[in-house]
Amino acid sequence: MMIGKILFIALSTSVLSACFITPSRDYSEHQPNVKLLKSDALDIDRIKPVRMTVMSNKIWQSTGVFIENGDLVTISANGSWSPAPGLMAWSGPEGNALWSAEVTSITGGALMARLGHDGHPFEIGLTQTFRAQDYGMLYFAMNDPFRFLFDNSGQIESEIYVQGAENTPDSHNNQRTSLQIVSYSYDEKTQQGYIAASIDQQAFQIRQRLINKIGEIASSKNIAIKAGSEPLNDGVYELLGESSTDGILTLKFRTLW
Repeated sequence: MMIGKILFIALSTSVLSACFITPSRDYSEHQPNVKLLKSDALDIDRIKPVRMTVMSNKIWQSTGVFIENGDLVTISANGSWSPAPGLMAWSGPEGNALWSAEVTSITGGALMARLGHDGHPFEIGLTQTFRAQDYGMLYFAMNDPFRFLFDNSGQIESEIYVQGAENTPDSHNNQRTSLQIVSYSYDEKTQQGYIAASIDQQAFQIRQRLINKIGEIASSKNIAIKAGSEPLNDGVYELLGESSTDGILTLKFRTLW
């Protein structure tokens, strides 16, 4: 009985101390770039998911899934993890409202995601469906203050279902197979970014598809022709450089006004 009381006091102290633990950074400047939808907005039965293990002791982990502007995405998750395994404080991907959090608007300990390096984090929990309103890599993390991840334990298994805005699930998945984007970043302030993809024997075709993708990205940033008000469907941009290393082609670019 005494051990139980001590454990309860220790756990209560840990929970109360959450009020004084601050996040590792301020996310208020990050703009929301997804629209959350009802869980049944996407029929996942015909879509082959991408599966990923999310560790509890690591910050933002890339899923390797590049999301297109307009994509419809459903994420489901299961498993268990803990921000304090020594205190037997465990939960599933839904987290616990009493726990401390890296992003205070999301349940502590919950599985969370963000689209791109500068997208505003949003809650996944057990499941979430959203419509992408930007381009970017999809990242996952446990919503625990990142400065205190070192003692976390456990992992979550996730499934990511993606359907393109104007494609059937099958054609969209085939398109992803032929163009494997491995990294992408864009800075709204400098209007500069880079995009990288795996290359094989069809290096020229992949390079052309990456350039087309840069045009789509530039167009999505509301870049318009200087001479008029009509938007350019292929965007207005400038290539700043390119490199090919270890089978990865990287193009640097800048969008132009």
